[in-house]
Amino acid sequence: MENINEICIRYANALILSSQEENELKKITQNFEHFNKVLKTSNDLSNYIKNPLVNSQKKSLVLKKICKSFSYNQFFQGFICVLTKHGKINLQEKIFNEFKRIIDFKGGFTEIIVTTSEPLNKDLEQKLKKKLSESLKLKVKLTKIIDKDIIGGIIIKIRSIMIDNSIKSKLTEFGI
Repeated sequence: MENINEICIRYANALILSSQEENELKKITQNFEHFNKVLKTSNDLSNYIKNPLVNSQKKSLVLKKICKSFSYNQFFQGFICVLTKHGKINLQEKIFNEFKRIIDFKGGFTEIIVTTSEPLNKDLEQKLKKKLSESLKLKVKLTKIIDKDIIGGIIIKIRSIMIDNSIKSKLTEFGI
């Protein structure tokens, strides 16, 4: 697993280094998001890409045509070809997550993961983001997770610190 994470970080960094212009990075980010969405919505394409019996050349040809049909950025098209040729196309979602994380880090943002049992309304989300940003003196990027198992309350994770104020953890403390 550690090896896979390192591979994803290297590919994400390579994609970022291939395009230092901010406009191009935005375009690549949009292309990557769209590509991931296409793979999630098309089971046939997703299964084809994951199929170990299909060689990388055939996958590469199919993905080239798909990238061209969606008019993806040249750097992104080349990146998808490289991933495919090296047999790493299955890691595209993890690579994208690392890509976003690195861009956020370079932009000075800190990811804060907020877990609730129900979606936060926009007003509460903005207040929470503002409060965290002011108290931590950081540019904050909220990642919201919905987990019905926590019953209620909130879990906030900032880097390696976790604040668990969920009903589930309170019940566990009481031995229930």
